[in-house]
Amino acid sequence: MQLDLFLDGREAILINGLVAELLAGQDSRARSTLDRLRDENPDHPDLEAFHRLVRSIGEAPAPPGGAVDLLIENLAALVPAANRLLGSGAQTFLLRWWRALARTTTLPSPTEAAAVRRYWIGSALWHDGDERGAVRLWLPLCWLDPESFERHARALPSGIVRAAWDAFEMSSDGAEGVEPIRTVPWFPFWLALRHRWAAHVFQPGEVPDTDPPTRALRLLPRLLVLESQGYGDELVRQRRALRDISPAFFRIYRQLVVEAAAPRV
Repeated sequence: MQLDLFLDGREAILINGLVAELLAGQDSRARSTLDRLRDENPDHPDLEAFHRLVRSIGEAPAPPGGAVDLLIENLAALVPAANRLLGSGAQTFLLRWWRALARTTTLPSPTEAAAVRRYWIGSALWHDGDERGAVRLWLPLCWLDPESFERHARALPSGIVRAAWDAFEMSSDGAEGVEPIRTVPWFPFWLALRHRWAAHVFQPGEVPDTDPPTRALRLLPRLLVLESQGYGDELVRQRRALRDISPAFFRIYRQLVVEAAAPRV
């Protein structure tokens, strides 16, 4: 965070120094600088946010398996403050908090929406380098709590998921007389067609066999393996099964998987 020294004078020097001390993890020096900033301008609008960041330096994130909701509450306060005041240094500053949450063992069950936990723990996994684990937590909201996923989609840290969601929302609704494809529960299948690794993030039994979107998603990993093995009777049966679930998405599947793999002549 850089201010105009000519316009802001001593206050700017204090803020620039405070940001540098926060990024260096200098607890006592940051507290001292914050006190001087408070004396300089008791009405400065960022005092409370800076106080939260300074205090976090000396705090220990919750251990794995404990106080998950408290850790999420802390991150919910720290993230916007760090992003606004620390700029590009925010990710490094917050990393130990993200890692603490990523290591929690208190995960939602496959049938539990728990949208807040899924959003934050998934984000923590992403910041800790585990994009597959993050996607595994986020995507079930598409069938467990579609409205919540739709609200959170553009705020997810994964550029892959955000870009896919934007493209999904702009996709056409299919041919006349065929079910629409732009419904949230279909997004995981749509994402997995474009990023094949996403078809394999779920453990057996984590995707329910209840509705067309989840039945198609359950079918997809096996179908992709069969496609890689070449044409055969089982591949034909599995393709027909997908077509029976959703003619609209079977057309998309043919275009992105079958036709894309066909040799050009």
